[in-house]
Amino acid sequence: MPEKSIPVSARIIRVGVVGTGPFSFYGTFNHVINNIFRDYNYFNMRITHIWGDDYSKNYKGSPEYVKKMLGFWNDEDHSPQGLAKKCGIPNVCKDFHDMVEEVDAALIMDFDRAYELAEPFLKRGLPIFICSPVAVSVPECEKILDLAEANGAAVFTGSYSQSLFQNVLLYDRIKRDNLAAFFTSTSFSFYTCYAPDGLDPVYRLIGPGVRKVALHGWNGSAGYDPTGIPVSRINLEYEPRGNNPPIQGVLTLGGFKKTTEWFRVYYQDHSVIESVTNTNWSKCERTLRDFLLDIQEVFVTNKSLETRSDILNKLKVLIAAYKSACEGNRPVLVSEVGDYRLPTTRIEKWDVIP
Repeated sequence: MPEKSIPVSARIIRVGVVGTGPFSFYGTFNHVINNIFRDYNYFNMRITHIWGDDYSKNYKGSPEYVKKMLGFWNDEDHSPQGLAKKCGIPNVCKDFHDMVEEVDAALIMDFDRAYELAEPFLKRGLPIFICSPVAVSVPECEKILDLAEANGAAVFTGSYSQSLFQNVLLYDRIKRDNLAAFFTSTSFSFYTCYAPDGLDPVYRLIGPGVRKVALHGWNGSAGYDPTGIPVSRINLEYEPRGNNPPIQGVLTLGGFKKTTEWFRVYYQDHSVIESVTNTNWSKCERTLRDFLLDIQEVFVTNKSLETRSDILNKLKVLIAAYKSACEGNRPVLVSEVGDYRLPTTRIEKWDVIP
């Protein structure tokens, strides 16, 4: 017999989407959660409110490029109004504060304003998801987590890629006490959107303990996040585990394997395991299902599936890699990150600063 009685029905969690900007996967989340694909919806949550900012400040570059990008984010497939119509979202808010009293949880999708957008929901003790990366800097992330802890609100973060089925199978197979080195690659475009797609699964695969990071192949573009950067790699060195030497790892951004994720892991005994993960965005309801079910669990229980340390560790590595790119590709200690900020404004070309 089950320890708890099986519920006759489940309450539908009302979710607000806060941000529809160029740094998130908000569009596909809406499509899958509200299920535009078939009559049956297996989620116990629905997006009931949506708000988007004026994203003109998110782009620099040629007038033609800026016009093109603003047209993209304001069209019928990407604007709050267009998504509301397409996904059956009944409320388009002029101000994100307007939804705070009417939702049970929130998806915070614009990391460049994460604390400001999350604050009113956390003050009410509501659980939130923040699209990876969680914030522009460690101090801002700490403010979010402090406020969440003070009000008993769960914070869950990350990239959908960490919950892809093939990756989860690899996590279960890995022998973390015997690791020596690893090579991995991920598909790539923008740094802030796509680097977490590789780093978040690496964190779940290898675990915490990165002490030194270097990014090679890109110069950091003087604080901008341009449309595409060169094929690059992030070198990761970990704290020693037991009597073994430090684990050495490489994440290639946009190179070697043209798949969503690829891993090759070497053990101290010289044995090797390898895994390949592909993403099919034409079937995005399958691609995002497991990750969105994790988010749903957090929203229903108001308990996060990751710790404060998990969230901060992932952000520090991402920022350390960016700091390395901006400082001549030198190795950067994770302890050096301080209040260093991620790039938040996109330009047309990675090597041309307007």
